[in-house]
Amino acid sequence: MTVDFEIIERNLGDIKVIKIIGELDALVAPKLKDRIAKLVESDTINFIIDFEELVHINSLAMGILRGKLRVVKEAGGDIKLIKLNDHIKTIFEMIGLDEIFEIFETEEEAVQSFK
Repeated sequence: MTVDFEIIERNLGDIKVIKIIGELDALVAPKLKDRIAKLVESDTINFIIDFEELVHINSLAMGILRGKLRVVKEAGGDIKLIKLNDHIKTIFEMIGLDEIFEIFETEEEAVQSFK
């Protein structure tokens, strides 16, 4: 079985924008966890995660995101989420992640929130 998943990164000043494409599940969520950990080790602490092309997220992936948010905040940074589709947004609301993550419609809004 092939997993349709990709992480695309780009820098926007001191903010790392990470675009997730495909499914964020138990097989691939650890890759995102490891990548964020490496970035934090190299002093990147502000993140925008773009979910525009995310089609599925499971509970393990949500737990990893919550854990990484705690690590990033302890380092003085933050993780903002953008472009959640209605399905993903509903899941985040049902389990209360919308109360710990700042969620924005656009990248511009997320960037402004860091200022």
